[in-house]
Amino acid sequence: WKFSLAGNDRIVIGSQELMNEICDEERFSKIIAAALEQVRNGVHDGLFTARGPQEENWGIAHRVLLPQLGPLAIRNMFPEMHDIASQLVMKWARHGPNHQIEVVDDFTRLTLDTIALCAMDYRFNSYYSESMHPMIQAMADFLKVSGDRARRDGITQMFYRGETQKYQEDIELLRKTSFDVINTRKQNPTDKKDLLNGMLKGVDPKTGKTMSVSDWN
Repeated sequence: WKFSLAGNDRIVIGSQELMNEICDEERFSKIIAAALEQVRNGVHDGLFTARGPQEENWGIAHRVLLPQLGPLAIRNMFPEMHDIASQLVMKWARHGPNHQIEVVDDFTRLTLDTIALCAMDYRFNSYYSESMHPMIQAMADFLKVSGDRARRDGITQMFYRGETQKYQEDIELLRKTSFDVINTRKQNPTDKKDLLNGMLKGVDPKTGKTMSVSDWN
């Protein structure tokens, strides 16, 4: 099924057969362009920003992380999801019925804390602070500027020196936060089969290689 929305073509996949067809990696290539090309400045050849099979780390990461992202693995995350969701409900209850809820901020906290706990057994404890974790603003600014940079030519970009400096500072903050999480796990090792342990210890069954920290920070 195909229809047009605001001048742009959109395709609706209406059957399992069509879904299988568009997921055939032998018939379609992955192209990284525009904003995602700029996002590589911060995350390099990550799962979403790798150019596909021609970059070795893309295949290694897919095969290593698949077990940690399967249906059973997600189901095993339900207790942690319930933990974080319950904290949010309790926060709202404590404020009482007349309190104005900042839904966007609280749902951002919900997302951050849930992903961190489920995937990395790490607690940001965002509900216990009035301000958002600085990583949140750094990530938002980094993604926005990546989109802005994608619309500029190289000469024009030279005039955005202040923005470029802040852009690099945001990248460094995101990386520092990543290493804080990694080092916490290294200092407190566990046998938990979560995403972080998969990244640190998983072995690619095809190449026998592991993911290095430089591949995914």
